[in-house]
Amino acid sequence: MSGISPADWYPTYLDLVAAIRIEMREDMRSFDPIHRWRGTAHRALLRNPYADIGLTCLDGQAAVWIAERIDRDYRIRCEWSDVSGPARHWLTSIAPTFEAAAARLGFAPIHQPVDQPWLEAA
Repeated sequence: MSGISPADWYPTYLDLVAAIRIEMREDMRSFDPIHRWRGTAHRALLRNPYADIGLTCLDGQAAVWIAERIDRDYRIRCEWSDVSGPARHWLTSIAPTFEAAAARLGFAPIHQPVDQPWLEAA
């Protein structure tokens, strides 16, 4: 992102968002497009019952990430049943698929354990 002129940044960003949504859904069909924010810098682009896939852009760099959901509806589900355990197991099992899809988009992998927030690495 840092090599792009400021005038072209927004159209390039929109193209990147569209490419992430298309590429990730090819391999992980359980995800649906959403328009949400996690904090002020992390944009969630796709969501399934367990996880969000998103994009963070800071200081001219972009990071695509996958993380366990943190939204209100998910937290309520976690209070009533053990959803977080299966979600973390699923995230571990889907990591190679996510990494391959991210690599096809030109992103280098950032290896973080599932127990640590992926957003901290973004």
